[in-house]
Amino acid sequence: MKRKVALGPGAASLILIVVVLSLCMMAMLTQIGARNDYNLCKRSAEMVQRVYELNAQSEQKLAELDAVLVKAQAEAGNDMEAYLEKVESLLPEGMSLDEEKVTWTEPLDNRNLECIVQVLQPGEKQRTKWISHKLLVEEPEEDWEW
Repeated sequence: MKRKVALGPGAASLILIVVVLSLCMMAMLTQIGARNDYNLCKRSAEMVQRVYELNAQSEQKLAELDAVLVKAQAEAGNDMEAYLEKVESLLPEGMSLDEEKVTWTEPLDNRNLECIVQVLQPGEKQRTKWISHKLLVEEPEEDWEW
């Protein structure tokens, strides 16, 4: 003999409650994910803006260096050794000359923009050439979570 299973009005209400709760949970998870994505994008945009500010500062320092090179060439002439000695004495604070390379760093929190420029021969149209222009990130090991 076959048994007939009949669902009453309570079962339909129960299924409807489970479906509504599931939809509410998915909506809440979607909202949390969207908020986290927004915060991540906002932080990323701020960091990109700060890195571009660092690049602008490094270009301003390069312009200062270019003015120093023009002055040094006017005073030292075309002799490379005298030119480099004059450049070294006129360099702005924070810059250092090692052989024919001028180095400086632009700090930002735990990041440093390392700039290295080669000084070219006096009398040439182009006075400098970028050797290195890279962003270095220094993270303490205790911040690593593996």
